[in-house]
Amino acid sequence: MRADLHAHTTASDGTCAPAVLVSRADDLGLEVLAITDHDSVGGLASAIEAARDTGLALVPGVELSAVDDERDVQ
Repeated sequence: MRADLHAHTTASDGTCAPAVLVSRADDLGLEVLAITDHDSVGGLASAIEAARDTGLALVPGVELSAVDDERDVQ
C-alpha cells in the first residue's frame, strides 16, 4: 500500500492547495493520503471534494500545537 500519512496544504505551511495536493497524490499512485495541517481543518472540505472521483482514500486530520508557559511542547 502506498500512503502519505502526514501532508500539509496551504491551509497551514504546505506549498500546494488542497485540491492540487490530492491531484498530485493520485497522479503518484498513492492509495491513502492524510491531510494533517497545523491547527487548521480549513483545507479538508476542498480536499474531500477533490478526492471524491479518485481511488484515493483521504484521511482527515489536524496537527495541534501545544504551548506550556509560553514554550512549544513537543
